[in-house]
Amino acid sequence: MLSSEFIETVRYNCDVSDAKYWGYFSICTLLLRLRELFKIERGLEPWESIKNEEILPWIEKKEKKWKELEDAQLIPIKINSKTCSPFDIDDINSITVNDGFVYGAGYALFMKPSFFIGSIQKFEKIEQYNVYFVGREFVRDIFSSPGMSIKKNIFIRLTDIKYRLWESLESWLSKNRTINEIFLSEFGNPNEWRYPYKEFKSVVDEYSKIVLYHEIAEQEESNFNWNEIIKHCNISKTEHILRGIKDFIADFSEKGPVNKALIEKDKRLLGLYILLQGPYKKKILNTTIQQLERALIKDDWQKIEEIRKNEFKRWKNNLEKIFEIFKLEGFEGVVRITNRIFEGAIN
Repeated sequence: MLSSEFIETVRYNCDVSDAKYWGYFSICTLLLRLRELFKIERGLEPWESIKNEEILPWIEKKEKKWKELEDAQLIPIKINSKTCSPFDIDDINSITVNDGFVYGAGYALFMKPSFFIGSIQKFEKIEQYNVYFVGREFVRDIFSSPGMSIKKNIFIRLTDIKYRLWESLESWLSKNRTINEIFLSEFGNPNEWRYPYKEFKSVVDEYSKIVLYHEIAEQEESNFNWNEIIKHCNISKTEHILRGIKDFIADFSEKGPVNKALIEKDKRLLGLYILLQGPYKKKILNTTIQQLERALIKDDWQKIEEIRKNEFKRWKNNLEKIFEIFKLEGFEGVVRITNRIFEGAIN
């Protein structure tokens, strides 16, 4: 079993990171993340309810802890007489995986340090990557991510996937779109699902594939200039756009989820990919999403391949332009060009 010292050190580093970065989130997003964290720490499913008298004292305690840790620093992790950097996942996991647990660490949105400890539900060697399907997470920070990849390690975070999907179901049902009808025809009406929600598990499995293919493609399409430019971001909108462009390159690449759906003629996979685009990506990709929807409805996979190739080339070229402008004009130039991309002035 994992030592209590290891668990408490990771929890401490999560609190230190949250104490420094909680202000980057809107009040609405922060409350949602705290609500999820409360439920996840207790091993609750996303559909399980909680009472205000349970969570409110916990939030107050969390906020008090953050205030105490505003000037604190991350601390090294001691495990089995070894002392490791909080980001040394290889050395730490060489110990934890023997007990059926995996440790994840990296930099998330806003370059926020992000950590978790979770149970290994399944491990696979896919191509040259170590792929961990992470079940219940026992310790984590407030950052939410369905996948994380560091070097040759990919973490598919099933708990996060479940929470994201469950929150999305209601909005999918309320919109009269053909793509929503495709979802209902493949997975059934969520209002008619019955515990233990086998249909929901099928959706989770399908989304896990999207995350897996995206993470593999992102590693294959990595660019050594990326960290140099992203560390200058202190503007939420600019970072969202930059990360969106990086995601588009991965998603439309030959290793990405769109091509995987294309190869397998998988309407469920592509339909779910379209439905799961967030607000920033949806605005930037609006025309492309409409084209993909029309092609999917017609089963026109040749058109989908044409769209995929064009989008991959388009976003690869745009990212190269951004790097060039960054060299010539600095980060102010990056803000200008990403704003123009966001408003549709650059294709």
